[in-house]
Amino acid sequence: MKTVKIFSIFCLLMIGTAAHAATYDFNGTLVDVETWMGTGSNETILVVDWNRLDNGVDTVSESHAFGYRWDGAKYESEMLDDFHNAGILAVSTGYGGGFVMNIAYDDVDDNEVHMHIEEGSWNLASTSDSNARWGTWGDSEWDFNSGGTDVELLVDGQYEGINAIMYFGSLPDYADDQLDIPAVPVPAAVWLLGSGILGLVGIRRRSRI
Repeated sequence: MKTVKIFSIFCLLMIGTAAHAATYDFNGTLVDVETWMGTGSNETILVVDWNRLDNGVDTVSESHAFGYRWDGAKYESEMLDDFHNAGILAVSTGYGGGFVMNIAYDDVDDNEVHMHIEEGSWNLASTSDSNARWGTWGDSEWDFNSGGTDVELLVDGQYEGINAIMYFGSLPDYADDQLDIPAVPVPAAVWLLGSGILGLVGIRRRSRI
């Protein structure tokens, strides 16, 4: 049974807090984080990927990252509740609250609203490796979660991924059912600068020999 109706999703989006992404260094990976929630010494990055199963081919950005901090023990469901209660995400759940029915997000930067066209069709997984391949159930470098968000304990330094798929309907040709972390690429100029500095260090060392 749904705990939140679609109507409340739109209401929350109307009053929701507008978020603007900022780059954050999460364990060596620069991630485009929409906003942060909570306080504490532990950090996780929640990545939600709608995979164009929202605005179709007109989708500007498929996935978004949200930072979360906490102390002690926290379940993924509690994190989602905090984002929902803050008006950042509108999360509807079912089957006792542990399974995601839908997630809506008002993406003000790209001027679009994300919400899956098929309720209840999401995969959940986690990893501490930003380069891990999402893959499919049984063939993935992510740790898939079949128990629900209310049994998934958050781990410091780990990504929590929620990926839109199609359980009941057919996947449109334009869909992308792979989860993508919105990582910020390091500009080529930075690599060139780094290479130049290393080259100068090498020359200086050779001149001392």
